[in-house]
Amino acid sequence: MGKGDTYPMKININAVTPNTVDIHGQTVTREYAERVLLPLLVASKGENHSGIIQVVQAFAEADLSLEAVPHASRIYQGHLYQQSQEKARLAAEAAANAERCREPSAQELAEYHAEKERRAAAIRAHGAAIRAARG
Repeated sequence: MGKGDTYPMKININAVTPNTVDIHGQTVTREYAERVLLPLLVASKGENHSGIIQVVQAFAEADLSLEAVPHASRIYQGHLYQQSQEKARLAAEAAANAERCREPSAQELAEYHAEKERRAAAIRAHGAAIRAARG
């Protein structure tokens, strides 16, 4: 919780139409919500980025415009980017761990041992050819 916040702000946005928005049960025009309420709510959070993200996320999830608060929109987009990067990192880490802990199948083991034996036979044949050439 940020400075001055006692509880996190929960914004309830429903019934979004092209002209009106229902915010906490009160119907307001969409323009008022996007151009007045959103900047006021963002301004009330000051420099509290987590609070700004909560406010902007509620408006973004309701498919409302974030044009009135470009700074908050950039913070929110950065937050989404960080989340996607973290998700990708965790997925890559999980895949690497799964590969590291994977048990090879019987066929893969047989292929590995056959390849190993083929290389050893080639090395032995090469050594025999060198010894035969020396006499």
